[in-house]
Amino acid sequence: MTPSLLPIIAHARAGALDHALRLFRDAGLDAVTDDAAVLSLKGRLLKDQGRRAEGEERRALYGRSAEAYGAAGAMNWATYPLINAASLSLLAGEPARAAALAEKVLARLDQGDAEPDTPYWREATRAEAELLLGRTHEAWLTLQGAVELAPRAWEDHASTLRQFALILEAQGSPADWLEPFRPPRALHFAGHLGVDPHDSGLAARVAEILERENVGFGYGALAAGADIVIAEALLARGAELHLVLPGARAAFRAASVEAFGPESGDGWGMRFDAVLGRAETVAVVAGLGERPDPLSLKLAGRAAMGRAAMQARLLAGEAIQLTLPDEADGSPSLTSWAREVWTAAGRRALTLAAPRSRALPAGAALDAPEGAVITAVLVLAPEAGRADTVVPALLAVLGAGDRDPVWTGQALLLAYPTCEQALAAARIASPILGAGRMAGAAGVAREVLGLLMGRPVETAARLLASVPPGAALVDAVFASLLAAGPEGESVPCEPVGELPPRDADQPGDDIDPGVYSLNL
Repeated sequence: MTPSLLPIIAHARAGALDHALRLFRDAGLDAVTDDAAVLSLKGRLLKDQGRRAEGEERRALYGRSAEAYGAAGAMNWATYPLINAASLSLLAGEPARAAALAEKVLARLDQGDAEPDTPYWREATRAEAELLLGRTHEAWLTLQGAVELAPRAWEDHASTLRQFALILEAQGSPADWLEPFRPPRALHFAGHLGVDPHDSGLAARVAEILERENVGFGYGALAAGADIVIAEALLARGAELHLVLPGARAAFRAASVEAFGPESGDGWGMRFDAVLGRAETVAVVAGLGERPDPLSLKLAGRAAMGRAAMQARLLAGEAIQLTLPDEADGSPSLTSWAREVWTAAGRRALTLAAPRSRALPAGAALDAPEGAVITAVLVLAPEAGRADTVVPALLAVLGAGDRDPVWTGQALLLAYPTCEQALAAARIASPILGAGRMAGAAGVAREVLGLLMGRPVETAARLLASVPPGAALVDAVFASLLAAGPEGESVPCEPVGELPPRDADQPGDDIDPGVYSLNL
């Protein structure tokens, strides 16, 4: 790969498509006609432009992308650019050219020469070429074989299914035969603390739901009771378990597991340890301290919902929710709150009755930290030398946010009550910032002497140093909270890396360092 292409690819992956295009053109690469890598990148950038366009403009961009991919494929006869050229030709309204290129792809594959690709992708490419030629049954058989070669390559499967769905739509053909290839569903789970630990019937009913819904990924906490029952059922069926705890492991265990009968024979503590040790990931989305509190419980709960939604979007699948409520007394609960948040986003929710077998122990209620709030922080940095004009323009259109904006001398800091409001501000700010930079983070903060302090402020400031010009990056909490809401599907946040640790971070710190592009 030409070294000069790497920063362009990095910007495109970070969601800074306009800046990637500007770098591509400024480097004179638009005029290059004899380098397959440059032409493939050109095809990718034009395809990305086409995805965000509509109508004739989209078809025209797809056509130009097909030309670039086709020119790259003509040089090295690699199937990657050739199959992209074929599919994009169809999407551009040129089925005859698509068919001719698909024939070339099949001929190249039939030669048997090894290409730097996985067995799955070689067979998926063959299936795509067959589909473009109208050989739907052959494509179905070939795709089955591809999936058998890599049965758990869920992201690869999802990418293939998205492409096949576009082809079938362009052909005016039904796509229902793709459904059996869909990756398993993602599940957000929550429930109350007082379920009977010896109720094997409850565990069986949970297992039946997971089987019926083909759940392969679970996201939630691990408190005594319903959380542990559902988590055990997920592990028993071989699903991936991703835990999102509202406090450090030891503090969460003490407050949400040990407090519920450590000497009663319930065994919640041992079950907690066993499940924790088998979880695929364990993330802490905490408040101001290590101990869970009402704010951190809601923050972590919403983050878990968002992660389930992001997993489903990544795999072109569905995210569902399973709650085990106990609302016989009619009082509000975190479980009912979680169900309301989930259904407000238009997602499907399942409920399984699980009556409370015992009262909560005395002192189990948690108090919220005084003055603490859940907030979303934006940090906006203008290009060097443009602050005098950009900052007043930003302030004129953004307003004050949740509190007065702060100009640090290099960046403008704003705070909003929700990630949705921060997103709206980011959309307004983006064209004004131009090649400036934007970072966002969310979490629990507290106002001290008129200044907002806490992890979201610190994280956004640290993240800003990693943002490429013209891009917007956010932390994992911001991305997951946004994904949990109604706008989550329309603004995908894509993972692009990890935030470098602070010097003060201790080994074993579970705070999620994930960094996501905010595609505006």
